[in-house]
Amino acid sequence: MKTRLLPIPLVLLTPIVLLVIVVFAGIYRFSISDEQIMAKFPSTIQQRDPIVQAVFGLNVPYPITVPVPDTPSYAFMESWDDQHRWVIGDYDSGRERGSVALDTQLMLKLEDVEENYRYVSVIRVSNQGSGVFNYLALFKYDELRSRMVMVSSQLLGDRIEVLSLTQNASQVTVSLLSHANNMAFSEAPTESVSILFSISEKYQLSTSN
Repeated sequence: MKTRLLPIPLVLLTPIVLLVIVVFAGIYRFSISDEQIMAKFPSTIQQRDPIVQAVFGLNVPYPITVPVPDTPSYAFMESWDDQHRWVIGDYDSGRERGSVALDTQLMLKLEDVEENYRYVSVIRVSNQGSGVFNYLALFKYDELRSRMVMVSSQLLGDRIEVLSLTQNASQVTVSLLSHANNMAFSEAPTESVSILFSISEKYQLSTSN
């Protein structure tokens, strides 16, 4: 049985019809304004993270990201403690679980740096143990990932009380109360300590000698 071929005019008709559709679509597109198009096809409004907006004044969709020191885990700061003015996030590294609190009252916007949205503050890491480990932490806005991230940290101590952060050029001084050698951690810290940290050109923290 012979295969039946399509008539030549029908074969040519298909691309001609497609061409006509494209031409009419182009004419229609340029005959209406962008506002009319947006009204017909509204774009989905990307949600903004309210905590990042409140703390840093940034309209970004992702929460503050904190790589938890000494673990492979990250904490996404998604809740707010109004009493202490901390931003809190949980983490889970398998064998260890805990929470991270970012102190917004101590947060200091760094001056004399080329990039905007560079901050230093204190984070407190709590796990299943009794310790509460305090770290000095550097934050910056990652434009590529559209999120505020912690990029460096240095341990300040366990169950200490941080009083203030002050900046002088590329150095940050931390004033805190710590426990004396003969004091139990259950007691309130009373020993006054000042620690000087340097910020490198690569935006990393180190202890100044």
